[in-house]
Amino acid sequence: MRNIFYLLAALLSFGVGVYYFQQVSAQTATITKLRLVAEDGLIIEQGTVVDDVFIEKYVVTQQMPQALEGEFAWALDDNPVTRINLRGRTFGQDVPAGSFLQRAHFFLAPQEAFARRIHPGNRAFSIKVEEARGVENFINPGARVDVIGTFVNTDETIYTKRLLENAEVMAVGAFDNSGAFREQENPAYSSVTLQAPSATVEAYLAQEVLTVSDMTLVLRNPCEGAADCVGVTQ
Repeated sequence: MRNIFYLLAALLSFGVGVYYFQQVSAQTATITKLRLVAEDGLIIEQGTVVDDVFIEKYVVTQQMPQALEGEFAWALDDNPVTRINLRGRTFGQDVPAGSFLQRAHFFLAPQEAFARRIHPGNRAFSIKVEEARGVENFINPGARVDVIGTFVNTDETIYTKRLLENAEVMAVGAFDNSGAFREQENPAYSSVTLQAPSATVEAYLAQEVLTVSDMTLVLRNPCEGAADCVGVTQ
């Protein structure tokens, strides 16, 4: 009888120990998520492409209690597969530092990310330009430009005319973000992709066929016409 009592006591102690171990394990278990490193004022801009350099500089591991897994199910898990799949992805929106990474931040293909940058009612189109004319490498993605064309009168005199005004540069050659463009020492390009209202694009195309040389881009001050624009002069 005494042996049975000892056995039951041992089983009870074992059960209590297992339960206690499970409770401690549940309370101390963690999950890992991917998060953008916190840096004052940092904004990861729409169009930024994720590569090894970006991951090393901006992506960190965030540990949290497993009890919060349900609340953070939308955040990307930190594991080798996720990190591999991140490479080559493009941010489809501006994302502040400190944010947990989530699928909604990215488009599946760079082409889709580029197309979503076109404002409603606008159309994107490419034109041939002479990079040795105008302002050369000072024109980069995000700049605002006017487009000047050269024409010949019926009396064979040459004149110029502004065909587009205050158009946004979406890409310079193959570069569709200013960071990649500026990294190049002497980026070569023969075309520039712009976006403008569809009616303006149609009017441009009707006149572009009459020009006698490649287009010239003239750079605009981004604050021109904006009463609340604050510029920094050095």
